[in-house]
Amino acid sequence: MNFFRPGGLNPSIATGYYATGDPLGCLAQAQAVLQSLPGFNTACNPVPPNTGCVPFGDMDANYSNGSSIYHGFTANLRKRFTRHYEFLASYTWSHSIDDSTDLQSTLTPQDSYFPGLDRSTSLFDQRHRLVFSGVYQTGKLGGSGFGSKFFSDWTFAPLVEVASGRPFNIITGGDDNFQLSSLTGRPNTTVNPACGTVYKSKFSSSGNFQEPCINGFVATGTVPTLLQLDGNLGRNTGVTPWTVFGDMRVSKRIYFGERFNLDLIADMFNIANKYNVAAVSPLFTNAGQATSAYDPRQFQFAMKFNW
Repeated sequence: MNFFRPGGLNPSIATGYYATGDPLGCLAQAQAVLQSLPGFNTACNPVPPNTGCVPFGDMDANYSNGSSIYHGFTANLRKRFTRHYEFLASYTWSHSIDDSTDLQSTLTPQDSYFPGLDRSTSLFDQRHRLVFSGVYQTGKLGGSGFGSKFFSDWTFAPLVEVASGRPFNIITGGDDNFQLSSLTGRPNTTVNPACGTVYKSKFSSSGNFQEPCINGFVATGTVPTLLQLDGNLGRNTGVTPWTVFGDMRVSKRIYFGERFNLDLIADMFNIANKYNVAAVSPLFTNAGQATSAYDPRQFQFAMKFNW
């Protein structure tokens, strides 16, 4: 949560209003409020070079009053090792909800005056996750020929993980609501003809995103409320794509008498070479566009000598 030191006019914002001609008279209203209160600096001149102004900045106050709730369901199916094989299948359904995640500037509320409006699905929420692992061993086959020795003592160990995507917060990248943060403002899902470009997005309930603006208020000569400056898109409404990982270990044990043996091991990661998205763009202009991916198919080989 951010709060602002009431030392007088903020030189940066005051200069910005002055540059636009201040059609809503915000500077005059702010100066009138300051003059009506004791102890405030009323000598700040919004005209550059801002003589009489006091340096101004926001201060971060970290509170421990965030709230969260977690719902979860887990099911396991296990077969113990008999008849050369075993496996474990685990499924988890979960839903995590909170109004804050961590003490980071990128995770502060969109509007520090109304932090409760940020209550939504958590950033780390993962609705579905299925993991299957197993081990199959051929054991020692009967006979003394080459075929028997070749097909004996093999181990196959697959690992498959299927998981739903995680939420991400869609932002405008601009300080639209004058909260001194370009990393928390969110777009509108409704279209205002007085504002800028409209972008199509599957993450919008209306199919559209638009950056909030004050042009409509300027045109009608009305002063917006704090909430009217906020984007109406909910927090963490974007969801990354599902991921599927398939790994496999294949090993062969070769005996040299009774005391010595050698394991030949081959590990394969993402064996299907599936394209799995690791991160996406949070900007409303291209929300959900992949910016990085997990590793493609990889192989790893090893030998282990036992005695």
